[in-house]
Amino acid sequence: MPLTQAQLENVQIDYGIIFANYGEADAAMLGPTRGGGEFKATATIRDIEFDGQKGKTKGMQVIESINATLSVVTLDTSMSSLAMAMPWATYDDVLGTITCKSENIGVIPGEAYLKNVTMFCKTVKGDYRKITLYNAMSEKEFVLAAKPKGEGEVSLEIYPHWDPTDSLADLFLVETVASLAA
Repeated sequence: MPLTQAQLENVQIDYGIIFANYGEADAAMLGPTRGGGEFKATATIRDIEFDGQKGKTKGMQVIESINATLSVVTLDTSMSSLAMAMPWATYDDVLGTITCKSENIGVIPGEAYLKNVTMFCKTVKGDYRKITLYNAMSEKEFVLAAKPKGEGEVSLEIYPHWDPTDSLADLFLVETVASLAA
């Protein structure tokens, strides 16, 4: 059976374009990046076991949790990008400093979470898959290596977080949009 034109048009091509707080007054494109971006969503599924079960059984599974990540490597070592990589540290945008203080130990404050991180992925057809992670924060360890004949890379592993005050809030959204402005 041959492929359909729609199947061909829906092939995702090229790198992802990533924004912090897309659609907000403080929106910023993350870049330059290296290696594109990778979105991964995972559900923890528990099988309900019962006598006589032959294996995985339809209707006898429970979703216990859903998590997602967006992994990206940035070459941008601006203080705002470094602060995104270290949300547990104190960023002073007036002084242009990031410090780690004893007061950073404990519950992560709400302002450490970005409203969203959004990645756009182009298709052959020319539209985009828009993937938005809400209450987003990087949780990867911070590493910045200065290399001879190379560029420093900062790896971000951004997680969306459930909102405990809004049981109807989305964790992430995947949609088709006509352009980056949509």
